[in-house]
Amino acid sequence: MIERDISEASAAHDVNAFYRGLFRPGEGHLWTAADLDPAADGRSVYFAGQCFEGGLENGPASSVCRLDLVSGVVHRIARGRLYRNAPDGRAAYVETGDDGREQLVVLSQAGNRLFSSPLEARVEALAWAPGSGGLMILGADPGADVSGAEGGYALRGGASGASWLPDVASSNAQDLWRRLYHWSDGATELRAVTRPPVNVWEAAWLGDDRFVVIASDHHGEGSWYEATLRVIDARTGEERARHAPAEQIGVPVGSPDGRYWAAVEAFCSDRGIICGPVTLGDGKGQRVLDTGGVEVADIRWRDANRLLFAGVRDAQTVVGEIDVSTGKRRELWASGELTIGGWYPKAVPAPDGTALAVIEGYAHPPAIARLANGAADVLAAFTPSPAPSIPGTMRYHRWQGRDGLEIGGWLVLPDGAASNLPLFVDIHGGPVWAHRNRYAAALRAGPVLVEKGYALLLPNPRGSGGRGQEFARKVHRDMGGEDMHDYLAGIDSLVAAGIVDASRVAVSGTSYGGFMSAWLVTQTDRFAAAIPISPVANWYSQHYASQIPWFDEALLDGSPRRPGGQYFERSPVFFAQGATTPTLVLAGGRDKNTPTGQAIEFFGALSEAGAEAALAIYPEDGHSLRGYPAYLDSAARIVGWCERHLATE
Repeated sequence: MIERDISEASAAHDVNAFYRGLFRPGEGHLWTAADLDPAADGRSVYFAGQCFEGGLENGPASSVCRLDLVSGVVHRIARGRLYRNAPDGRAAYVETGDDGREQLVVLSQAGNRLFSSPLEARVEALAWAPGSGGLMILGADPGADVSGAEGGYALRGGASGASWLPDVASSNAQDLWRRLYHWSDGATELRAVTRPPVNVWEAAWLGDDRFVVIASDHHGEGSWYEATLRVIDARTGEERARHAPAEQIGVPVGSPDGRYWAAVEAFCSDRGIICGPVTLGDGKGQRVLDTGGVEVADIRWRDANRLLFAGVRDAQTVVGEIDVSTGKRRELWASGELTIGGWYPKAVPAPDGTALAVIEGYAHPPAIARLANGAADVLAAFTPSPAPSIPGTMRYHRWQGRDGLEIGGWLVLPDGAASNLPLFVDIHGGPVWAHRNRYAAALRAGPVLVEKGYALLLPNPRGSGGRGQEFARKVHRDMGGEDMHDYLAGIDSLVAAGIVDASRVAVSGTSYGGFMSAWLVTQTDRFAAAIPISPVANWYSQHYASQIPWFDEALLDGSPRRPGGQYFERSPVFFAQGATTPTLVLAGGRDKNTPTGQAIEFFGALSEAGAEAALAIYPEDGHSLRGYPAYLDSAARIVGWCERHLATE
């Protein structure tokens, strides 16, 4: 039995104590940065700073901040996000009011307001034209879905009405699109550039008179998987060119002189999480750039010929630059000890020829750094005093899959003797994504478990990003197949080394990791506990209830309209009979990526089978449970479940 309110449980106290030390709520302390944007004069860097202004349970707030590169002082500018500097010294950003409503603000060179307007759309991107001639705005309609990477829920625009009114949906609703807008100097309102049935997922300027966009002809989240790259006229919105990728495409960027566009083309499982080769296009055709074995996740033009890139090469994070006219390439920085960015690495070009990024490592708090000549020079650290203690140490661990393929993952060992330890295995989402050496492992319960004497294993099995497209495609038409055995082989390698006690292993994961941790407990009894988060349990019902029905049709062998095949053979609910692993299932009530019903079905299947099972659904949260206080509560439930079933010695 589990309680609805566990705020007084020892696990909750442990989790809250750790995160209070990490985030210092109420102290006004910035703990991380993102979305860097250097000023054209090279004297400042603007960024989004995260701070727990109130209680820990209230979650972080985002502020626009400015780092003075001369003095090293950080100034908070406004409540908001997406601060963008124009080449001529103007700026724009999205300001958040006290009531939570947002408005677009445009500033003059002197910092005065040139334009401000309340927003009906959720702004997802802002960009100034290379010649400062105008501002591009990408906005999502009030009813549009956000991607699984952002929470996998529908936006809630307008008044909600009485509480008894139903939630409604319509296949022909008109408030579900993503549209491009343009603002030019002197304008009193935004001008729409694109209209349905064009749905723009990502966009960038291509010179001063065109946009290069990733777009589809339907607003549905699943239509992204078949989106194309298009060049459209910035004034009329008319399409000028189109490139259809073999698989998925993202991160479009246009050279400032309008000669080239570039984008990342790769086998992908999630919108917004893309990593692979870079395609360069011009009026004559396309070609793939040689990035030295780096699977690229982020690209930015430094000038008309040079393209900055950031990505992953096996266990390394790499930032480099390539001259697209000559093919000459140089690496600015590479590290296996530190990484940059969020879901995947990100870096921005600085006016002095270097790159700027937010670096972090397992025991290295986030910091803004200048990357050049293989070194990371910290410009602004966000470490409070006294510094938070991150227990244990992280290293990269390698083993062989049962077919001999080399597999790797990040291993965290607690301080002291590493022998006969309980193990917590976290399976990443995607499946085409990868664990990296993030601060505190970027794992909600991980550091608390390490402090209690657990080892952590964060595997990157076949199908993960960063090891080339052939490696990523090994999960295609085989989800829950050979990749499942990669996890088991990794556990075996730690048991054989004497590090882990085979009888005290727990498995968890979110999204695809939720599916896999659910699948594993129906295929083996070797786990002492399992905690699937936002899982898929039944591929048939997932297809018709999810916001991304394309996903399962592309990655599974079979059809949701026919019996048999992998829709049956890889659905945990159909194999729960005989499962014995105590399993806690966690999910969000607003999740449209892996809808809440998936968690309910799996809990029901386990309960019917006689296994010990528990279910917790957070009504206001979406995919992956990243809201507060659900993040903290779910972490406490994970710790409590593990302590109950893997009692440490």
